[in-house]
Amino acid sequence: MTELLEGFAVHHAGSTAPEAPVVVLVHGLGGAASTWDPLVPHLATDHSLLVVELPGHGVSPAIDSAQMSPRALGARLHRLTATLASRQGRTVHLVGHSLGGWICLEAAAEPGARDTIASVTAFTPPGLWTTPRRRPPLLPTGQQFARLAGRFPSELVTTRIGRTLALGATSTAPRRLPAEVVRAAVRSIAAAPGYAGADAGIAGGAFTRGGAVLVPVTVVTGLRDRVLPPSFVVRACAPPQTHWLEWEDCGHVPVWDRPADCATVVRDRLRTA
Repeated sequence: MTELLEGFAVHHAGSTAPEAPVVVLVHGLGGAASTWDPLVPHLATDHSLLVVELPGHGVSPAIDSAQMSPRALGARLHRLTATLASRQGRTVHLVGHSLGGWICLEAAAEPGARDTIASVTAFTPPGLWTTPRRRPPLLPTGQQFARLAGRFPSELVTTRIGRTLALGATSTAPRRLPAEVVRAAVRSIAAAPGYAGADAGIAGGAFTRGGAVLVPVTVVTGLRDRVLPPSFVVRACAPPQTHWLEWEDCGHVPVWDRPADCATVVRDRLRTA
C-alpha cells in the first residue's frame, strides 16, 4: 500500500503484527524507495516498515525548491511521525541514509519530537560540519551523470565496467550489486525533479540543532566513503548522546555494501532505545 502524507509517498512493507516496531526509512539525494531494497528483507519479518520517498523523488510530487532544505523536510517528517504515532499508538524509529539521515536528525530536533520519535539511525549523513561541503562548480552533479548514463542501453550500465562507472563513487563493490539495484539507482537519480532543490539545500546549510535532539542516535560512517569522507564529519555537530560506528570496507551507501550489518545496527538501536 502507498499513500501520500505531508508530501512524502509512504510505502508500507514488512510485518503487520500490532507489536512490530514501526521503522521509517528515508533515502538520500536522488534516491527512491528502491534504495532500501537490499535492507528490507532483513527487517521485514518482524518490523513494520514505512519506506518514504522525498518530495520530487520516486512517485512523490515535486514541491517548491525553497522547501527542499533539510530543515524544512525535517519539519515535514516530524509532522509525518506525529500522524504515524497517532495511528500506531506508539513512537516510531527513524532510519535515514545520507540526506535522509540529516532530515531524520532535523525531525528529531523539532519541538515535541520526543513524543513521536523513539530513535534515529543515520547512515553517512551530511550536515555534520561547520563549513558546508560544496561541489566544485565544473564537476557534473550526480543527476547530470545519471542522465548521461541513461542515454546508453541499460545492458551497458549493468556490465562490470558500467556498474563501476555508475556507482563506483558510492559503493566499495559496485560490481557485486544486483543489476536491478544499479538500474533503479540510475533511473531514480536521473528522473528526480526534486534533485536540484535538495542538492542546493545540502550545499547551503548545516545541522545546528544537535543539542535539541533528546532521543538515542546512532551514526554510521564508511571509511571508504568518497562522497562524504569521514574526515569531513565534525562529531561535535551531532547530538551529544550519539553512538558512532566507523566501518572498514564501506562506502557512502552502507545498505548496498553491508546490508546485513545495517540491519543489525537498526535492531541494536531499537533494542537499546
